[in-house]
Amino acid sequence: MEWSVPMKIFTYWFIAIIIGLAFFRKETFTFNRDFDTRRILLLGASLLIVGFNAYVYSNSTFDGGRSLDIASVILFTVGNGIAETFMFYAVFVVGERLVGFATKNSLALFIGGFVFFMVYSGLIHGLFWIELLPEHVNQASPFKPLFMPTQILIAGSWALSFFWYRDLPSVFVLHGLVDLTMALNVKFSLFG
Repeated sequence: MEWSVPMKIFTYWFIAIIIGLAFFRKETFTFNRDFDTRRILLLGASLLIVGFNAYVYSNSTFDGGRSLDIASVILFTVGNGIAETFMFYAVFVVGERLVGFATKNSLALFIGGFVFFMVYSGLIHGLFWIELLPEHVNQASPFKPLFMPTQILIAGSWALSFFWYRDLPSVFVLHGLVDLTMALNVKFSLFG
Protein backbone atom coordinates (compact mmCIF):
# COMPACT_ATOMS: atom_id res chain seq x y z
CA MET A 1 0.00 0.00 0.00
CA GLU A 2 1.40 3.35 -1.04
CA TRP A 3 0.94 6.25 1.35
CA SER A 4 -0.45 9.50 0.03
CA VAL A 5 1.44 12.73 0.62
CA PRO A 6 -1.12 13.95 3.19
CA MET A 7 -0.88 10.65 5.11
CA LYS A 8 2.91 10.93 5.24
CA ILE A 9 2.62 14.48 6.62
CA PHE A 10 -0.07 13.58 9.16
CA THR A 11 1.94 10.55 10.31
CA TYR A 12 5.07 12.69 10.73
CA TRP A 13 3.08 15.20 12.78
CA PHE A 14 1.55 12.47 14.94
CA ILE A 15 4.96 10.95 15.70
CA ALA A 16 6.46 14.41 16.34
CA ILE A 17 3.68 15.39 18.75
CA ILE A 18 4.00 12.12 20.69
CA ILE A 19 7.78 12.63 20.94
CA GLY A 20 7.31 16.28 21.86
CA LEU A 21 4.85 15.54 24.63
CA ALA A 22 7.15 12.81 25.96
CA PHE A 23 10.14 15.19 26.00
CA PHE A 24 8.40 18.48 26.84
CA ARG A 25 5.20 17.91 28.79
CA LYS A 26 6.16 20.56 31.35
CA GLU A 27 7.43 23.15 28.84
CA THR A 28 4.39 22.70 26.61
CA PHE A 29 1.82 23.44 29.26
CA THR A 30 3.70 26.04 31.30
CA PHE A 31 5.08 29.27 29.97
CA ASN A 32 8.38 30.71 31.19
CA ARG A 33 7.39 34.20 32.31
CA ASP A 34 10.98 35.44 32.70
CA PHE A 35 11.06 38.32 30.22
CA ASP A 36 14.43 39.87 30.87
CA THR A 37 16.02 42.27 28.40
CA ARG A 38 17.90 39.47 26.63
CA ARG A 39 14.69 37.52 26.02
CA ILE A 40 12.80 40.56 24.77
CA LEU A 41 15.65 41.37 22.37
CA LEU A 42 15.81 37.73 21.25
CA LEU A 43 12.06 37.58 20.56
CA GLY A 44 12.24 40.92 18.74
CA ALA A 45 15.15 39.73 16.63
CA SER A 46 13.33 36.44 15.95
CA LEU A 47 10.27 38.33 14.70
CA LEU A 48 12.44 40.49 12.44
CA ILE A 49 14.19 37.40 11.06
CA VAL A 50 10.85 35.67 10.44
CA GLY A 51 9.62 38.82 8.68
CA PHE A 52 12.76 38.96 6.54
CA ASN A 53 12.32 35.26 5.79
CA ALA A 54 8.76 35.95 4.58
CA TYR A 55 10.09 38.56 2.17
CA VAL A 56 12.93 36.34 0.90
CA TYR A 57 10.70 33.26 0.63
CA SER A 58 7.89 35.12 -1.13
CA ASN A 59 10.36 36.44 -3.68
CA SER A 60 12.17 33.16 -4.35
CA THR A 61 9.26 30.73 -4.79
CA PHE A 62 6.29 30.22 -7.11
CA ASP A 63 2.94 28.49 -6.74
CA GLY A 64 2.79 26.71 -10.10
CA GLY A 65 -0.70 28.06 -10.71
CA ARG A 66 -2.16 26.05 -7.83
CA SER A 67 -5.23 27.40 -6.03
CA LEU A 68 -5.03 28.53 -2.43
CA ASP A 69 -6.58 25.96 -0.08
CA ILE A 70 -7.36 27.91 3.10
CA ALA A 71 -8.03 24.75 5.17
CA SER A 72 -4.57 23.42 4.23
CA VAL A 73 -2.96 26.77 5.04
CA ILE A 74 -4.51 26.83 8.52
CA LEU A 75 -3.86 23.15 9.27
CA PHE A 76 -0.26 23.31 8.00
CA THR A 77 0.48 26.52 9.90
CA VAL A 78 -0.73 25.10 13.21
CA GLY A 79 0.14 21.42 12.72
CA ASN A 80 3.64 21.84 11.41
CA GLY A 81 4.38 24.82 13.64
CA ILE A 82 3.80 22.63 16.69
CA ALA A 83 4.94 19.21 15.46
CA GLU A 84 8.19 20.23 13.85
CA THR A 85 9.13 22.54 16.71
CA PHE A 86 8.80 19.52 18.99
CA MET A 87 11.12 17.50 16.74
CA PHE A 88 13.68 20.28 16.41
CA TYR A 89 13.87 20.62 20.17
CA ALA A 90 13.85 16.87 20.82
CA VAL A 91 16.98 16.45 18.70
CA PHE A 92 18.44 19.59 20.29
CA VAL A 93 18.06 17.93 23.70
CA VAL A 94 19.68 14.72 22.40
CA GLY A 95 22.70 16.72 21.21
CA GLU A 96 22.80 18.71 24.44
CA ARG A 97 22.70 15.54 26.55
CA LEU A 98 25.35 13.74 24.50
CA VAL A 99 27.73 16.66 24.89
CA GLY A 100 26.76 16.75 28.58
CA PHE A 101 28.50 13.41 29.05
CA ALA A 102 31.81 15.12 28.22
CA THR A 103 31.36 18.61 29.66
CA LYS A 104 28.96 20.91 31.48
CA ASN A 105 30.26 23.96 29.60
CA SER A 106 27.16 25.86 28.49
CA LEU A 107 28.65 26.96 25.15
CA ALA A 108 29.57 23.36 24.32
CA LEU A 109 26.09 22.18 25.36
CA PHE A 110 24.49 24.80 23.12
CA ILE A 111 26.72 23.93 20.18
CA GLY A 112 25.96 20.21 20.60
CA GLY A 113 22.24 20.88 20.65
CA PHE A 114 22.42 23.33 17.77
CA VAL A 115 24.43 20.94 15.57
CA PHE A 116 21.86 18.19 16.14
CA PHE A 117 19.05 20.69 15.46
CA MET A 118 20.67 21.80 12.18
CA VAL A 119 21.45 18.25 11.02
CA TYR A 120 17.89 17.14 11.69
CA SER A 121 16.48 20.24 10.00
CA GLY A 122 18.60 19.62 6.92
CA LEU A 123 17.68 15.95 6.77
CA ILE A 124 13.93 16.42 7.26
CA HIS A 125 13.77 19.17 4.66
CA GLY A 126 16.09 17.45 2.19
CA LEU A 127 14.71 13.92 2.49
CA PHE A 128 11.07 14.54 3.41
CA TRP A 129 9.67 17.97 2.57
CA ILE A 130 11.39 18.43 -0.78
CA GLU A 131 10.02 15.06 -1.89
CA LEU A 132 6.47 15.82 -0.69
CA LEU A 133 5.90 19.43 -1.66
CA PRO A 134 5.25 20.43 -5.27
CA GLU A 135 7.99 22.24 -7.16
CA HIS A 136 8.13 25.77 -5.81
CA VAL A 137 11.70 27.12 -5.82
CA ASN A 138 12.46 29.84 -8.35
CA GLN A 139 16.06 28.97 -9.19
CA ALA A 140 16.51 32.30 -11.03
CA SER A 141 15.41 34.49 -8.13
CA PRO A 142 18.00 37.02 -6.97
CA PHE A 143 16.76 36.34 -3.42
CA LYS A 144 17.55 32.61 -3.51
CA PRO A 145 21.13 33.08 -2.17
CA LEU A 146 19.64 34.71 0.95
CA PHE A 147 17.45 31.71 1.74
CA MET A 148 19.96 29.49 3.60
CA PRO A 149 21.57 32.28 5.64
CA THR A 150 18.07 33.36 6.70
CA GLN A 151 17.22 29.78 7.70
CA ILE A 152 20.39 29.60 9.80
CA LEU A 153 19.41 32.85 11.54
CA ILE A 154 15.94 31.42 12.23
CA ALA A 155 17.41 28.19 13.62
CA GLY A 156 19.91 30.11 15.74
CA SER A 157 17.31 32.37 17.30
CA TRP A 158 14.97 29.45 18.02
CA ALA A 159 17.79 27.36 19.48
CA LEU A 160 18.79 30.21 21.79
CA SER A 161 15.17 30.73 22.83
CA PHE A 162 14.98 27.09 23.83
CA PHE A 163 18.45 26.85 25.38
CA TRP A 164 18.09 29.95 27.55
CA TYR A 165 14.36 29.87 28.34
CA ARG A 166 12.97 26.45 27.33
CA ASP A 167 10.40 28.53 25.45
CA LEU A 168 8.25 26.31 23.27
CA PRO A 169 5.04 28.39 22.96
CA SER A 170 6.77 31.43 21.42
CA VAL A 171 8.57 29.23 18.90
CA PHE A 172 5.35 27.36 18.08
CA VAL A 173 4.01 30.75 16.98
CA LEU A 174 7.21 31.80 15.16
CA HIS A 175 7.43 28.46 13.37
CA GLY A 176 3.75 28.75 12.50
CA LEU A 177 4.45 32.14 10.88
CA VAL A 178 7.24 30.60 8.78
CA ASP A 179 4.89 27.77 7.80
CA LEU A 180 2.13 30.28 7.00
CA THR A 181 4.49 32.05 4.61
CA MET A 182 5.37 28.75 2.94
CA ALA A 183 1.77 27.55 2.64
CA LEU A 184 0.57 30.86 1.20
CA ASN A 185 3.33 30.87 -1.40
CA VAL A 186 3.52 27.21 -2.41
CA LYS A 187 -0.27 26.66 -2.39
CA PHE A 188 -0.53 22.92 -1.92
CA SER A 189 -3.38 20.87 -0.50
CA LEU A 190 -3.29 18.47 2.43
CA PHE A 191 -6.57 16.98 1.30
CA GLY A 192 -5.89 15.82 -2.24
